[in-house]
Amino acid sequence: MTKALKRGDPRVSSRAGVEIVAAVREPGLGSVEAMILDLSITGFRMRCMTRLTGEKTIFLRLPSFAALESKIWWNEGDFFGCEFLQSLHPAVYNHIISQYPSLQLTG
Repeated sequence: MTKALKRGDPRVSSRAGVEIVAAVREPGLGSVEAMILDLSITGFRMRCMTRLTGEKTIFLRLPSFAALESKIWWNEGDFFGCEFLQSLHPAVYNHIISQYPSLQLTG
């Protein structure tokens, strides 16, 4: 499901709910598992049980893709909001979200 942007929402592009098991790593350190919860052309939200600190550069590795350099912009507990340093091409974004199931939102 793609969420429309709300007025006052600082995101540049709309996002899709996904469930993707991925790997993230800080430069010079080993990879840890993360669950990507939503994805946009410009970034993603993930849950990662390993403590990552501050606004720093990380590398996201989605299955079958090269590592994508990203920056952590915020975190709340185990949840992190990140921005890609280079936006995804729209065709790549569409391919990724077509390969993974959307999260079912419950009210």
